[in-house]
Amino acid sequence: MTVEFDADRFNEAVAENTEQHDESMRTIDRDIRELHAETRKALGGASRRDFLIRSALATTAVTIGSQVLPMGRLFTGVAGAQALTDQDIAAFAASIEYTAVAAYMAATGTGKLTTKAVADAATTFAAEHKAHGDAFAGASAGKIAKDTPNKTLLSALSTQLGLASVETDIVELAFSVENAAAATYQFAMGALKDVNAQKLAASILAIEAGHAAILGQVLFTGDPTKDKDEAWLPAFQTEAGFVDPTKNPIA
Repeated sequence: MTVEFDADRFNEAVAENTEQHDESMRTIDRDIRELHAETRKALGGASRRDFLIRSALATTAVTIGSQVLPMGRLFTGVAGAQALTDQDIAAFAASIEYTAVAAYMAATGTGKLTTKAVADAATTFAAEHKAHGDAFAGASAGKIAKDTPNKTLLSALSTQLGLASVETDIVELAFSVENAAAATYQFAMGALKDVNAQKLAASILAIEAGHAAILGQVLFTGDPTKDKDEAWLPAFQTEAGFVDPTKNPIA
């Protein structure tokens, strides 16, 4: 089954998102060095606003049905978040990124991504998730090895991928994963204490949300009167639908 969408516009969006990804990755090594050096410099108001503005692409839907992944809801209290160190959160984020890599590779292996633009985007997104995973693994102080996926999430994704019968089913699954990742980074930005870890989460959040927005071009018309009830591009990124690290352990 071939999906119908504007392939040229789709490819342009992928290229623009990749350019943004490459730009954000240029500062990752420096940010991680500063993180491990426990740099605690406070960002000035203008700098803070600037990096939030650079994350403005993160304006996509962030809900994911419980039938897709075992998503936790927002913490009912702060005890769980307070128990997680910055390194724990970085390791958890890395596990999500590596899970996305595995999911995209498996999706490509099904042979059901028959639209070239979609298949090419899956390969591109997988490579970007790999880079994000490596960045977070580097910030975890050895709490996760590279290429270690989250077993809980990978199991759920594998089940859902097995149920996917056509290309749009896989695109919907990828769209949900990207939204959940963006929501998780929104959560992480509030839970992390080190400003460099926050900057890392913020820069990657924008890329993940960009992935979701791009995939949404395949699933939605862009016309609110015709699209599904849930918004494709709501006004603000929220934590709704985030992956709860207390309910989805790495191992």
